[in-house]
Amino acid sequence: FRFDSRHVLYAKLRPYLNKVATPDFAGRCSTELVPLLPRAGVDRAFLAHLLRREETVAFVMASATGARMPRADMRVLLSMPVSVPPLHEQRRIAGILDRAARIQRLRARAAARLRAFAPALFVKMFGDPAENSMGWSVARIGDVCTVIGGGTPRRNNETYFGSAIPWATPTDVTALTDLFIARTKESITEMGLRESSARLVPAGAVLLTSRATIGYTAIAASPMATNQGFANLICGDRLIPEYLAFWLRARRTLLERMAGGTIFKEISKSTLKGIEIPLPPLFLQRRHAKLLERSRCVSIRARSASENSSILTISLMENLLGDGR
Repeated sequence: FRFDSRHVLYAKLRPYLNKVATPDFAGRCSTELVPLLPRAGVDRAFLAHLLRREETVAFVMASATGARMPRADMRVLLSMPVSVPPLHEQRRIAGILDRAARIQRLRARAAARLRAFAPALFVKMFGDPAENSMGWSVARIGDVCTVIGGGTPRRNNETYFGSAIPWATPTDVTALTDLFIARTKESITEMGLRESSARLVPAGAVLLTSRATIGYTAIAASPMATNQGFANLICGDRLIPEYLAFWLRARRTLLERMAGGTIFKEISKSTLKGIEIPLPPLFLQRRHAKLLERSRCVSIRARSASENSSILTISLMENLLGDGR
């Protein structure tokens, strides 16, 4: 289909992804994109915002065809009733929503840059973790950390679950997890701890996913237990948890390569204890931890601001565009 800077491009494939674009150039698009040309008296930006509304997505998805790759029925979309105010009011509404969208994009960009800051800071302060390029002294993890595993009580006993003790599973720790983890999806009882191999680890313990998905880390913000998918590392007097957590993240490829197992990959505690880790001076590790904490505080504020801007955008769309009735 041909389009130019007068059109709104609407993606009818998987409409729940809500892909709507306003191109500033002329060209051709595949048949999965439908160029919509606003009629006289309809502002293009206003039309684009109408198409992006959650109400529009829900309306189209209700009649979409295809299970794995649903497609919008364009006849249904074009039959949707919408409120169309005078042109000057359309432009005013579109201007407000455009500004809100720009704020949301800027917030998201700032949050992404803050996420990239922590790995860059580690390399800046300690060098390439794979090469020990700064020549720090080296020790085996087992000589500078206590490594303990986790466990899972029998699932058929409800008295083992649901108390104030956080109990982490690998789904709580992913690539996107914050450095510190305080809340978990599940909790465990004192009885569950006693009658399983689960053990309470102290605040400051580094939680390392060690089974199936290997190499993700988080630091326990409070005492908690973990299931058998973790190796939990308690630092001695030569390591700071923040340094250890980021070093392990950076060596994820090494950890995966050293993992054994046939049904699923797992890195054993004995293998983990034998890995050598560079040991920068403690004062430098502490400085790194302080800089991370400052960055974390800024990230939390940025994430909150980004969430607020998303809520604001949705609220503005609901109030300015109405519900189509």
